[in-house]
Amino acid sequence: EKAALAVEDLDVVVGIMEDDFKSNPGKALYSEYPDALVRRGLAKEELKEWQGAVDDYSRAIAMWRPREGEEVGMGVNPLVLNFRGNALSQLRQFEPAVLDYEEAAAMFRTDGLLREASISLSNAALALYGSDREDEAVILMQDIVRKDPGITDMHVALAAVNWGAGKVGKAESEWQFACERINTGCQAYKDADWVANIRRWPPTLAAKLQNFLSRSSGADALLAEVVEASTPGAWSFLR
Repeated sequence: EKAALAVEDLDVVVGIMEDDFKSNPGKALYSEYPDALVRRGLAKEELKEWQGAVDDYSRAIAMWRPREGEEVGMGVNPLVLNFRGNALSQLRQFEPAVLDYEEAAAMFRTDGLLREASISLSNAALALYGSDREDEAVILMQDIVRKDPGITDMHVALAAVNWGAGKVGKAESEWQFACERINTGCQAYKDADWVANIRRWPPTLAAKLQNFLSRSSGADALLAEVVEASTPGAWSFLR
């Protein structure tokens, strides 16, 4: 409800600004205009209005880029490129999402914000995976954790990928690193809803993670069946 009210309020704000620029076409662009579009885009994301969010982010990004006859624009906010990439991914438009993430990563890197660049590239890796470019995605994941080992997301993704490929040792190693050697830990990734709807992994990769996480419960269930089928007391040392 709050998000819907926010969209309504921002509709009014954006409308006022649009009327102002229509009445004064030569007026210099002020930062509040694209900022309002971004805030409306974020509110639309809360309502799962993905296309509406993409449209608002795209308008803001276009305003920040140099206009015809200009050499320098206001400067694109790389966070908003990530926002648009996220919304595009929800629409399964992974290819343009990859381009947004890569541009954001390059901008962060230029500004010396290496962790933010790694996070943007992590988003790109997920989008590559979602677009069935799995080999490219895995290469990028490996490159990210090599350069920035503290990116939990990519260690967990590699655990899922390696498990799906039958590389049990590598899968367990990546998972252990994420759980025990990074401050953020791996607890959130045990929640399927969080992975799918908050972190927004592509469905194919999220499914592989669930297969990996079910490994211990599956083994426990099998063990329970063996114990149940055995004669009383024969396997008591396992209980």
